[in-house]
Amino acid sequence: MPTCSPSNLNLVSHAGPITTEPPKIPTLPLLPPEILAQIFALTTTLDSGVSIRSLLLVSQLFHDICVPLKFRCLSLTTASSIERLHQELEHLENSPAHLRKILHLYISLTQSDIQTHTECDTISQIFCILHSASETLQTLTIIYHNTLFSTSVLGRLFRNSLPVLTELTIHGLYPFPGRMPLTNSKLPTSMPSLEMDKSFMPMLERLHLSGNRNPYGLLQLSSLDESFPSLSHLRISGLLMAGSFVREMKAALEEYTVCGGNPESYCDSLTYPPAKLPSKLQSVVLQPGYMPPPNRPGVAYAAKKDTWMMAQLKDIEVDAKRRQNVRVTLKNRMQDPDKVSVSSVLLSDWRGRMNGDEGCWRSVV
Repeated sequence: MPTCSPSNLNLVSHAGPITTEPPKIPTLPLLPPEILAQIFALTTTLDSGVSIRSLLLVSQLFHDICVPLKFRCLSLTTASSIERLHQELEHLENSPAHLRKILHLYISLTQSDIQTHTECDTISQIFCILHSASETLQTLTIIYHNTLFSTSVLGRLFRNSLPVLTELTIHGLYPFPGRMPLTNSKLPTSMPSLEMDKSFMPMLERLHLSGNRNPYGLLQLSSLDESFPSLSHLRISGLLMAGSFVREMKAALEEYTVCGGNPESYCDSLTYPPAKLPSKLQSVVLQPGYMPPPNRPGVAYAAKKDTWMMAQLKDIEVDAKRRQNVRVTLKNRMQDPDKVSVSSVLLSDWRGRMNGDEGCWRSVV
């Protein structure tokens, strides 16, 4: 057997340093651009487009694939982000429509944003964004805390034409929606009179209203049915001391002709005109708002009225199970907004819905 003598070692050392090849870095399989586009599109609903904006910087191929996906899913939580998107969409105004397509949109203005002199500009930019997205927008969540202007701003939202919107969540002091009025002067003389009224949101199936503690009148005059003819799921959150609305809901669920039936029931002047549920409604979710502890000053009387409301809500849920026509779910109270913000809860629900979760429509309390 040969031995390693000093001379042999010297020969090896004079042969030069031993080199090794660098490790190979895994590369992305050469997939067709169509497949990559489908893969990248899945990321848009996971993080509101953050991954897409990163993928835009990887390579020219990735950039070309991701550009049409850039605005697909957006979360706007500051006035600056709203202004930035508004400027981008203005820059792309004459570009092909697929480069500025918005499918899912979440908008929430913070308290600091609504207390500045630029608030009106921000509201105008929001409606410009909605106008740009009107033909493609499918889900929308909008949160507006300004109690002074909330009714007018959200009322304007209800009058925005969003023909393919299927889910809408609103938090704020919302008004009641109304149908689209059209005058004879705007219609051809040959058009039938039945088409005089149209819906701003004809495809809306799920509506979540939050922020009005006693929305009495919402179910009257058929405003929901006329405004949202496809509505199948309705959720009302934040109810507090809402005795009149509870009676209205109870009358609508029982298909009770107010003041024309049993006078010993809950018939009184607060339930006129008759309440009516949307014709295609399948599910109603009701959630009481946060009630401060009764030992706080001024809360004791409100707590008594709220206790009566809670008893009536539980009766509604029990009666609905017996009738089995419209499913009614009574949720637990909303949490203390000082500990868990409404914005964070609704953002989680919005993201969950985009990824196949039930979000705020879960049947569990």
